[in-house]
Amino acid sequence: MIVSLGDLTLDILVKPDRHTTGRPENSPGSVTMTSGGPAANFAVWVARLGGSVRFIGKVGDDPAAQLLVWDLLKEGVLPETVTEKGSTATLAHVQRRHGEVEQMPDRGVAVNLKQEEVDPSWLADAQWLHLPAQSLLALPIGTAAARAVRLARQAKGKVSIDLSSAKALRDYGVAKFSVLLKTVRPDVVFATEEEAALFSAGALGELADVAVLKLGSGGCGLADDKGYKEYAPDKLRSIDPAGAGDAFAAAWCLSYLASGSTEQACFKAIKLAARVAAHHGTRPKVDLKGVT
Repeated sequence: MIVSLGDLTLDILVKPDRHTTGRPENSPGSVTMTSGGPAANFAVWVARLGGSVRFIGKVGDDPAAQLLVWDLLKEGVLPETVTEKGSTATLAHVQRRHGEVEQMPDRGVAVNLKQEEVDPSWLADAQWLHLPAQSLLALPIGTAAARAVRLARQAKGKVSIDLSSAKALRDYGVAKFSVLLKTVRPDVVFATEEEAALFSAGALGELADVAVLKLGSGGCGLADDKGYKEYAPDKLRSIDPAGAGDAFAAAWCLSYLASGSTEQACFKAIKLAARVAAHHGTRPKVDLKGVT
């Protein structure tokens, strides 16, 4: 069983109608709502690849939570959600007329997940626990994530952390986050080039047994006790890289758990991420041949 802990988010995409002249600036052409959140996206991709996966998170007592939890169930994810009075997390993507996209996140009650609300039975069979960095950077959800790590370690499971956002790391403090990583001591850490650049050279390799670098080209680099090696990208045109990182991590973790090979994990992760980035949205339907 693979477990992820974090936010279950309602993603709202607002796009102006570029084909209509004279339209007021504050009038959207279309509004699209989808399920999202790094931890939830990760879980969905694990399920689509055939893995057994559980999602842990807190949601509001609103209709959005019901729809999002039902969507996880339809995808084959086992949702272990705690409900609290308030709003479920949302992320609004507002596309401006010149192509820029402004993101407005509201984590709602997701950050209120407490350590005592994490049921030990949810991690009793955990072979792997995956945490986006956002699950560690706020309180009290950070204490819930720490409890999940302890329970996963007791179950002999591995732990991975995706740094997820360079801005969030800068706002939190890179030095403070490095201390946190030393405490958690993840087996695997995922980072983009921008995120890795916040740390001193080789630091991520010292903070985790395996450091996986998601390269801007679409390939990846891997640092472990054998050294550093890079893997070439798939030759697919990138249209929307928004959800590719979560898909990459899901394919990597599931493949490594099954094969024990970091090389095979990198090949499969690159393939899936490229196919996801070739479509719009964080969870597009893509060909999984060669990845599952």
